[in-house]
Amino acid sequence: MSKNLKVVQTTSHVLEIICKVLSILCLVGAIGCLVGVVVLSIMYLFPNIIAKIESESNQKVYQIIGACVIGFVVTAANFVVLRAHRDYFIMEQKAGTPFTHDGAKSFRTLGIVNIVVPISLAIVTAILGAIFKCWDDIRLDFGIGFGIAMVLLSYVFDYGAELENKEPEKAEVPEVPEVKADK
Repeated sequence: MSKNLKVVQTTSHVLEIICKVLSILCLVGAIGCLVGVVVLSIMYLFPNIIAKIESESNQKVYQIIGACVIGFVVTAANFVVLRAHRDYFIMEQKAGTPFTHDGAKSFRTLGIVNIVVPISLAIVTAILGAIFKCWDDIRLDFGIGFGIAMVLLSYVFDYGAELENKEPEKAEVPEVPEVKADK
């Protein structure tokens, strides 16, 4: 294994671990948001507690529930995206190189996911924000640019796969005419 490929494989392993940790954090966040929705919904049975929460937070409880619902949607979507990235890094490590046609196709799919998910989340969170009259200003433009870069880079990986699979061509050496030196 070349030095550069070893760096790629080590980086892939580190990114796999980072994706795993972040996906676990997203899962915990999604569960926390879901618990928040359930607990706050149960609180509607106790009007005096609702009044206290609303006076302390300067928000209506349904707005807080809406923020929890939006948080759940965002963290759940990010969990799915991070797991897909982690799966790609595992596949790349098993292949031993990013230059495979399957790897390039998978990377291209991840790029498309990184474009579609932020746009979808922006739409869904705007709708939920309007319904619950709560926070809906989520900045998701980083994922779109990153997704475009991934799609473009996937074609480089595909080209690299073509080069790795291609047998080296024998170069034709033209015959050099014999030159006689004048005396």
